[in-house]
Amino acid sequence: MKAMILLLVIAWLPVLSNGFLLNWDDQWMVLQNPYLQETSLEAASAIFTDSYGGQYSPVNSLAYLALLETAGENAFWFHLFSLLLHIINFVLVGLVLKKLLGLIPNLSLSGNQILLISWATAFLFAVHPLQVESVAWISASKIVLFSFFYLLGMWFYLLYKETGNRLHLLWVMLCFLASLLSKEQAVVFVGTLVAVDLAITPAANLKQSAVWLEKIPFVALALLFSWFTLSIQAGSGAGGSYPFGHRILFANYSFWEYLVKLSVPHSLSHFYFFPMDPGEAIPNRFWFYPIATLFVLWLLYEYRERINRIYLFGGLFFLINLALVLHILPVPRGAIIADRYVYLSVIGFFLILVYGGVMLYGSLREKQRGAAFQRVLLAGAGVYLLFLMGTTHQRTYDWQDSETLYWDVEAVVEQHTGNYGLSMLNNAPITPCYDN
Repeated sequence: MKAMILLLVIAWLPVLSNGFLLNWDDQWMVLQNPYLQETSLEAASAIFTDSYGGQYSPVNSLAYLALLETAGENAFWFHLFSLLLHIINFVLVGLVLKKLLGLIPNLSLSGNQILLISWATAFLFAVHPLQVESVAWISASKIVLFSFFYLLGMWFYLLYKETGNRLHLLWVMLCFLASLLSKEQAVVFVGTLVAVDLAITPAANLKQSAVWLEKIPFVALALLFSWFTLSIQAGSGAGGSYPFGHRILFANYSFWEYLVKLSVPHSLSHFYFFPMDPGEAIPNRFWFYPIATLFVLWLLYEYRERINRIYLFGGLFFLINLALVLHILPVPRGAIIADRYVYLSVIGFFLILVYGGVMLYGSLREKQRGAAFQRVLLAGAGVYLLFLMGTTHQRTYDWQDSETLYWDVEAVVEQHTGNYGLSMLNNAPITPCYDN
């Protein structure tokens, strides 16, 4: 693990030299935020009772306040805070998966295989270029912060399932609350608890009412925060004005686009436009994605007996933590996809990928054949990791300051709007991204 942390530091080191993005939310969320201008008890209370700019993340605001009071308007400490949280999340992912795999009944994995799968998945989670936006953008610190409490809550839930000590369940609830107060996206946490149950609980025990009754407080808290968040965000953004049929197509597109960018990160950007404005005809290519989804669903149904509990948990975790940003719910959003939306979801994707790779390698080794293919598999994994590290390292420079952000966004605007993209950007300043 120490070697992995060292590699992560190498990959992410440039982020510590980055500054504030004065034209992309950092100015109003941190530097000009009226709730962060004083440290009185009244000011701290207002952080919890009021929303600001369509956002309600009081725990994250308290973190900003603490950093401003101790270090002033020095971007280094803000970036260090996010990076340290990201590395802590890497450790939590490894520990959670190790505990989870150890609790799955009738799992034919050795201790070394469990360690390999857990920490390889955690490393891919931490080093992937899609995570740069969440870590390198100060205004997105709520992503890594809510994920910290989310993962910590999963850890305590696994301890509860292992020991039966209901005190651990109280800690789960407290972590859930802290995660919600960091970012509303944590409302899906109760779905993750169900996914954990499906993975580690014997089938006969799933029929017991206690397994489901203990989720009621979590569901109630999630519903309360969902209502509160929707009331805050009503009227902001663009995505909510599209009809339901278009949102279904966007959901299928987003799902496949995230899978592609996770597999081979390319054309990463600060902003991904919707393909058309509300009321316009949807491009024909978008009809391909629901067909691909239906084909995969058919394959899953046909081979459902071969889907073990690791694949089940990985797939559910990916979908559950992506559900809120797939446009099915009419939540206003300005971009069709965003790198930061998959910060937690990547865990499920890479768990499936790593487990499948370990099983394939083990099968070849056990049958004492395919030695050349084994070497190719190992070499390919090494090259892939180096590619991810290098891409992440380079991507952090794109978030260096307002100028580097400007040129990245300008390129996207010009590609989307045609030759007048540059003049459009010059005449219209970059607007706040209220759903960060």
